[in-house]
Parts: sequence; structure tokens; C-alpha cells
Amino acid sequence: METKTQCIKNKKINAFTLENFENLGSINNCHLAKSTFQNSKMDKIKVKHSHLAKANLQKCNIKKASFQNTNLEKSSFAWSNLQQNRFLSDNISNVNFQFVDLSHSTLVKCKALNSDFRWSKLTSATFIDCNLKGANFSNSDLRNVNFESCNLKGAKYNINTLLPFSRDKANSLGMNFVGVN
Repeated sequence: METKTQCIKNKKINAFTLENFENLGSINNCHLAKSTFQNSKMDKIKVKHSHLAKANLQKCNIKKASFQNTNLEKSSFAWSNLQQNRFLSDNISNVNFQFVDLSHSTLVKCKALNSDFRWSKLTSATFIDCNLKGANFSNSDLRNVNFESCNLKGAKYNINTLLPFSRDKANSLGMNFVGVN
């Protein structure tokens, strides 16, 4: 029996709750601030032109998904699997990406000021024209990450961060070594 994919379109709902859900296919032109999607499986979801600020997306499987022109500011993806995702022109500032797997993901023209990537796996991810000012990469795996035309001023890393380049290069890009934290 085939499961029908659900879509949310043109909705404005604050504090919407949809936990442990498995067949959400798209969110388009929605205002769902402070909503909860915790523990949901949303592989291949397409999120466009939406406002999901302060959303709880913790412990979710969201693989091979796309986010476009979406405000995710102050949301939390902690402990989520975000492999092979595409973020295009999104606001992901002050987002909690702690313990997240973003490997093989692509982020283009995203605003990620002060986002928290501590203890995350970003191997082979690509960041193009992103503002990562003040982002925290402490204890993260950044091996084979491509930072192309990105602002990394004030981005933090520590002794346990696996960088894609030398510490000297990190410092020349304006990144801050914070020791152990």
C-alpha cells in the first residue's frame, strides 16, 4: 500500500505541531513560526518561500531535501540527519546544528550568522557565497568542505575541529581559534 505524501501550502499557523510524521512532501509559502516537527522523517521534502523561525526540527531525518528562500532563523536541527540537502538563499542565522550530519550538502547564498555547528559532521559539504560570520565549528568535522566566496570572519574553531585547510589559512580567513570548548 502506497503512502500519500502530504503538502502544506499557503498556511499561517503559529506553534503548529507535527511530531513523528513520515510523509510530509513540501512546505510552500507558509508562516509556521515556533512550529514543532521533532522526530519526523521528511526525506526529499521541498521547503520554499516559508517562515519557519524558531522551529523545532530536532532528531529528524531530512535527507536529500531542498530549502529555498526560507527563514529558519533561531530554529533547531540538533541531532538531525541532513545529508545531501540543498539550502538556497535561506536565513539560517542563529540556528542550532549541533550533532547534525550535513555531509555532502550544498549551501548557496545563505545567511548563517552565529549558527552553531558544534560536534557536527560537514564532510564534503559545499558553502558558496554564504555569510558564516560568528558561526561556531568547534569539534566539527570539516574535512573536504569547500568554502567558496564565504565570509568566515569571527567563525570559531578549536583544537578538535577537523579543518579543510591549515590553521594559518583559517586565521587568514578571519576565523578565531578558541582552544578547547
